Amino acid sequence: MTTDLFRRAAAWLETALAGSLAPPVRRVMHIELSMSLAYGVFYATIIPFTQVVLRRQGATVEMLAIYTALLFLGSVFTSFSIVLMRRRRTVNIIIYCWLLGRSLFLLTAFTSGAVPLMAFGIIFWVTEEFVVPAYTRVIQRIYPESGRGKVMSSVRMGRVSVILLVTPLAGWALDRVGYQVLFPIAALFGILATYLFTRIQIDEGELPPRQTRAFAELWQIVRTDRNFAVYLFSYTLFGLGGMMAWPLYPLVQVDRLQLSYSQIGLLGLVESLTWCLSYLLWGRTIDRRGGLFVVRAICAISIAVPFSYMSAQNLWMLLPSAIGGGLVMAGFELGRISAGIQLADPERVTEYAALQSTVLGLRGLVAPLITIGLLRLGVPHNAIFLLSVLCLVLGWLAFARVRAPTPGDKGYSERQKLRYRWPFWRRIPRV
Repeated sequence: MTTDLFRRAAAWLETALAGSLAPPVRRVMHIELSMSLAYGVFYATIIPFTQVVLRRQGATVEMLAIYTALLFLGSVFTSFSIVLMRRRRTVNIIIYCWLLGRSLFLLTAFTSGAVPLMAFGIIFWVTEEFVVPAYTRVIQRIYPESGRGKVMSSVRMGRVSVILLVTPLAGWALDRVGYQVLFPIAALFGILATYLFTRIQIDEGELPPRQTRAFAELWQIVRTDRNFAVYLFSYTLFGLGGMMAWPLYPLVQVDRLQLSYSQIGLLGLVESLTWCLSYLLWGRTIDRRGGLFVVRAICAISIAVPFSYMSAQNLWMLLPSAIGGGLVMAGFELGRISAGIQLADPERVTEYAALQSTVLGLRGLVAPLITIGLLRLGVPHNAIFLLSVLCLVLGWLAFARVRAPTPGDKGYSERQKLRYRWPFWRRIPRV
């Protein structure tokens, strides 16, 4: 009786969040959900604390900035993944890369110091980001366009729910047993998530010939599709603004505010709660207005993060940044994939996704290096925070020049130009 009641409640919740799904789609969603739950444990235990651990292991400001920059090497080299997919299955590339990167954290049980941990973190993010175009193609194939936003948001809500529960516990455990015990345990969950992904059965078919060209030809898209080029320029400004201040955040947490792991875990709890709930907002917004709308909205919300760190004098003054960060993380994850599919030629989604990820990687490499240069010139931290805000504002304005089809539209020529209006008030008329 109890089991039957639980199944009915789970079915009702699934329908409420994801809508009515065909049985094959539902099975795939369940597999991806189980994968996301395992990955949530891995993520919550390692990612929110890595830079703080590095700082306490002796990493300098320059080392943190270089670490932040090198995390985006994988995105820079995503164009090479197009070449790999000419002769290998998309799912296989994803599995090999995920397994390599996540397994490295097993080695933290036998190493100490900032340099080895930096190396593990960099390789992990390289392998995670390298397969973004391949994962975008998988998402396009396994979920129908109608309702894709709801399904994606439901799966990710499950993952963030786990992060919400595990993050404060991980902070507590780090204060007591240290990262050399906790990180290897988390790595096992990352490996489990990779194994669960292998259970997804997808008929990839043959890659369209236009998607199997050498990576050098990808830049032809930028020259011929001016609308997408404007989007990439806006995306770059958004990224520079959001990332220029990243190396300064651990300094504020550790040096100025002297927060403990438990206090940082509390901030992570607030961020994860917002992150989880905002999937409901962004998933439905994508289905109604598209991914581009969401990307522009989170560009505006991102402004709250550097502002909070610029003026923070205690833990509670960082709460707006935690809330804004949660909204941005969910919106960026869903919006990046959806905007890429929305703006792309349907037969060249992988190529468009590769270009988007490459630009993300380039801006990620450049932004922290700019921060290092400014710090060496003696520029105050608050001035860097203000420069970050300026780039975000310019990026938000530039996104208004991008044309995009509304959900359900088929023709590129029917795309409607977005207006210069506050993103939550803007309406995109259907045609």
